[in-house]
Amino acid sequence: MKYLLLSVALCGISSFQVLADQAAALQNKLARLTSFQSSFNQTVVDANKKLIQQGEGMLSLKQPSLFRFETQTPEPNLFIGDGTTLWFYAEVLDQVSIYDAKEQVQKTPFVLLTSHDPKLWAQYQVTGQNEQFDIVPKDPNNAVKKLSLKFSGLALSQMTVLDSNGQQSDFEFTLVQYNTPLAQELFQFSIPATAEVDDQRKK
Repeated sequence: MKYLLLSVALCGISSFQVLADQAAALQNKLARLTSFQSSFNQTVVDANKKLIQQGEGMLSLKQPSLFRFETQTPEPNLFIGDGTTLWFYAEVLDQVSIYDAKEQVQKTPFVLLTSHDPKLWAQYQVTGQNEQFDIVPKDPNNAVKKLSLKFSGLALSQMTVLDSNGQQSDFEFTLVQYNTPLAQELFQFSIPATAEVDDQRKK
């Protein structure tokens, strides 16, 4: 019996080490991706794989903690995060929502794309190797159930997001540039004078 328990324990240790190695492999790859900019085509399907939406846009990332996610179709929307503040601008409605970046962005696996904080990485389980990785939150209440990343060398080539409702968004990246200088202005946002503002940050 004791040999069986020892065997189970050793298997558990081995599995933990494999997961740790896989997370380290992804961390090492992302650490070498100091910046990333690409156009994308997006396809969204529901839990029954029925097409909900298709769109196009641009994604820009810069270490540490900077991102810009801009959709051009079907509607122009803009997300910008500078590590402290997150802005969402719905151009058609001329509305700006402002959030605390640490409270919002850091609750999703997207934060791992531009953060090396061990405390954040400890909140997720990473599997995969080489060119493809899956990131799953350990918190079952996370709105994102799985983030899948596919690479071509250091550059992201595809990304898939599965949410808690079973909705899946697939991103295919084209015209990719990486490890090139990106202006800080890309990650700054000036609120239009006419916009309605909803500030959700804690006062």
